[in-house]
Amino acid sequence: MSRVLLAMAAGLCAPTIACGRAGEPAGAPASTSTGPATDSGGVLTHDSGTDASTTSASITDGGTDATTCATETTIDGFVYDPAGVNPLWNVTVFVPDPSSPLPDLDTIPLSCGCGALFPSAVIAYGVTDATGHFVIHNAPSGTLSLVAQAGKWRMQFDNETIANCTSTTVSPLRLPRNSSEGSLPNVAISTGGADSLECLPLRMGVSASEYVAGSADGGHLHIYTGFNGASTTPASPQSYQALWDSQDDLNSHDLVLLSCEGLETTGGNPGVAMTIGYQTELMTYANAGGRVLASHYHYVFFSSGPFDTAPDTLATWQGSNANPEIVVAGDLDAASAVVDTTLDDGAAFPQGAVLQQWLGMVGALTNEELRLWFARDNVVALNAPPSVEWMHLVDNTGTVTAPAQAFSVDTPIDASATGTCGRVIYTDLHGGGGPGVSEPGVTPDYPDAGIQGGIVPTQCASRPLTPQESAMEFMIFDLSSCLVAPGSAAAIEQPTLAP
Repeated sequence: MSRVLLAMAAGLCAPTIACGRAGEPAGAPASTSTGPATDSGGVLTHDSGTDASTTSASITDGGTDATTCATETTIDGFVYDPAGVNPLWNVTVFVPDPSSPLPDLDTIPLSCGCGALFPSAVIAYGVTDATGHFVIHNAPSGTLSLVAQAGKWRMQFDNETIANCTSTTVSPLRLPRNSSEGSLPNVAISTGGADSLECLPLRMGVSASEYVAGSADGGHLHIYTGFNGASTTPASPQSYQALWDSQDDLNSHDLVLLSCEGLETTGGNPGVAMTIGYQTELMTYANAGGRVLASHYHYVFFSSGPFDTAPDTLATWQGSNANPEIVVAGDLDAASAVVDTTLDDGAAFPQGAVLQQWLGMVGALTNEELRLWFARDNVVALNAPPSVEWMHLVDNTGTVTAPAQAFSVDTPIDASATGTCGRVIYTDLHGGGGPGVSEPGVTPDYPDAGIQGGIVPTQCASRPLTPQESAMEFMIFDLSSCLVAPGSAAAIEQPTLAP
């Protein structure tokens, strides 16, 4: 029988859902499932179907009646990123109802909420906590399918054998590497000469085959070239001409990543300096449900124009064209940041607590701090609300006063009447320092490219994520998922699934 998806718990318990084992280590326990798990490059994977109709008909009732079961039937396990390395928070894992097919996510346009991304009914579900662990209570038994989904990231795992009246731990699940395995969001990535966010998805496990030039078909990672940034083969279009120039261009993407250009944004070489028109296009995109991660010099999208007009002002800024920014440490010297676990008004910030726990679990913290290279200080003060600080610098130099290193704002900013649709995250974090430049001991991207970026994805470095890249991975999957309001333990975009 089907059960209604009542709420999307976000790493914490919804009232009717028991918590997973939040204290467990990141490594998933051995599976008791007899599904066809195989070892592929050191990562346990399952056969991956994409059609809910492949769900086995041999599902039996979940044993919730004490007259038939003395022990509840449960399913538990862990969900990882596409690389199979880092566990993921706020991923929904559900048993699909064969009578309710999975939506075709590639055909669903940008919109508010995430209800359209899920089937109209599921049999049972659970949501991952900060360790990537999920528990599905009152589960069915038999041979069935499981679906792991975070926004438009979705992968189905067939032929899971679930024992009745007991707990079954399945082999590790993960999100898909490419569209042959499952569904991915359409991500626009603007490259730049002072960072290489475009290489980050590769290190998160996404296949090189998903990279395409601009809006081309055939992949889900759409590359646009910013000032001194990397390009594809054939060449990707310039960002100011093909990405933030119009709503049609922006709205064809679920997520936009803006990699630092090394100067106040022009979106190409020579490009065009920021205009109120570009700023308005980005705000309109976010208001319609778009998600944005903007790095360093992209503060010019927010330091003037609609994001800097009361009551929507996000922050007081400093930068090269206003008050000079502070280089917190030399580019090859480390700075440190601390994750916020309370909001500006002193209330609890559950997502910050999750981020702190998650960074520690994946080995990204040193003495509870995130070590940073290429650190900058562009935020003088946040306007909270609407802005919500996620992490701030530690004053190791005597020159800064705990400035924000990452903050978010939900959009529309005045959502009292229309409700929240999208989210923007601004960060001074860098994945690298530009072509051929990285933190000490870390292989750089585009080592032979000189000042200008090289060819993506072929010249991206193949290596593990650095600590600050791990923080960016968390932000990217947070942006990709159903939004969770700051200070809340449940998603504000709750899909309503009918039985």
